[in-house]
Formats: sequence, structure tokens, C-alpha cells
Amino acid sequence: MSTFIHHELLLLVRTVAAGAVLLLCYDLLIALRNVLAHSEKAAGIEDLLYWLCCAFFIFSEIYRTNEGILRFFMILGFLLGAYVCHRILGGIFVKCCTRLMEIPVIIIKFLIKWLLFPVKRCKLLKYKVHKCAKKERLANWVILRKKRREEK
Repeated sequence: MSTFIHHELLLLVRTVAAGAVLLLCYDLLIALRNVLAHSEKAAGIEDLLYWLCCAFFIFSEIYRTNEGILRFFMILGFLLGAYVCHRILGGIFVKCCTRLMEIPVIIIKFLIKWLLFPVKRCKLLKYKVHKCAKKERLANWVILRKKRREEK
């Protein structure tokens, strides 16, 4: 085979790999959304930033590897890589990344709960003291009322 054909095949393989990487990056974004709650606006902004980064990445790949000449098979390579990656790894990758991203969140929640335990305990003690003081006031009021009745 000629050198030109080798270059074109290598270029196709690189675009397929780049399409797969771009899809995996989007799957990471989906996993992040599964772990942390996002509003519709935040998700839209994230998508916009992702697609802008993808556009710049694809443009730089085309410019760097093929001197800026856009070839149709490169676009098909990006799409083919994303499709194959989605069919083979898509769901599994999102589930695994979601579980891995949940681990620090669980640890942070546990630490916050553990650190705030004295504060919650103090609130509980304050409530109990207030409740007991209120009961004592009522009890004292009842005793005083009985004494007043007896005096009459």
C-alpha cells in the first residue's frame, strides 16, 4: 500500500478513537449529573460548554492531522467511534463512573454528619431542658394555685 493510504487509514482510526473519547467525556458529564443534582439551566450550560469544547477539539484534530482539509470520512469516523462506544461501553461506563463518584459524596456526608453530631445533640439537650423547665413552671403554677384555693 502506498504511504497516502496508510496515512488515510491511520487518520480514520484516530478519528474513530477521538469520537469514542468524546462520547466517554459526555458519559462522565452524565455520571456527574447523576451524582449531583443540577437545574435545567445548569445542565444546559454544561451541555453548551461541552459542545463548544468538542467543536474546538474536532477542529484542532482536523487542522493538526490533515492540514485543515475536511474529509467526509473523518466526520463518519467521529460518528462511528461515538456510536460503537455507546453501544459497547455506554451504560456500563456511566454506572461505574456514577458509583465511583458517589464514594467521595458518601464519605463527605458521613463526615458532615459526624462533625455536626455535637451540634444536633446540643439542640436536643436544649429542647429537653426547655421542655422540663416548662413542665416545672406548670407544676409550680398548679401547686401555687392549690395553695391559693386552700387559703380561701
